[in-house]
Amino acid sequence: MRKPFRLLIAVPCTDYMHADFVKSLTKLISHLQREGVSYQVELHVGTLVYLGRDSLCCKAINEGFTHILFIDSDMVFDENALEALEFCGKDFVCGAFQARRPPYGSCIFTSLRPPERVPKDGYGMEPFEVAGCGMAFTLISTEIVKNVKTKFGTCFTPTKDFGEDLAFCWRAIETGARIWCEPTARIGHIAHVPVYPGEEPPR
Repeated sequence: MRKPFRLLIAVPCTDYMHADFVKSLTKLISHLQREGVSYQVELHVGTLVYLGRDSLCCKAINEGFTHILFIDSDMVFDENALEALEFCGKDFVCGAFQARRPPYGSCIFTSLRPPERVPKDGYGMEPFEVAGCGMAFTLISTEIVKNVKTKFGTCFTPTKDFGEDLAFCWRAIETGARIWCEPTARIGHIAHVPVYPGEEPPR
């Protein structure tokens, strides 16, 4: 890890976290402890996720964290997924992840106006610059968060054009930030599908 590196693991959630997510988070924490990384886990419980994300951003700024790792509570990930993002060397970098509902499209955008998603088979193996991404497993320098907060007064409040995550991405780019995807950080989205007798569940 780059030094100094003080990490806030930021998890906005409602009142439910999937057991598979908890297992992934526990493994990540154990890995960070073995590596001697300075970190803190903060759960923000509330129904309005954008307010939770903004509150977590304020915590990172006010308490001197160098980076925020946003993780959504319906994700699974390897214990070394954070290292893949950090070794990418970028100040705003996400893993590769798909939506959890059909047609399971990419949550990574090459364009915001008009919205253009990375094709499912279009990730490759090298980091590439993007126009926006979800916050499912995304590492952001607190300096970028501070710049966005200073210029716009908010980080994640949705706009008429964008939901909370893409609204933040748009604001960050407006402050001069660049966003990257590290496709070797493979992140899974936990999907729930109905299973009926005599039928194969969707894959």
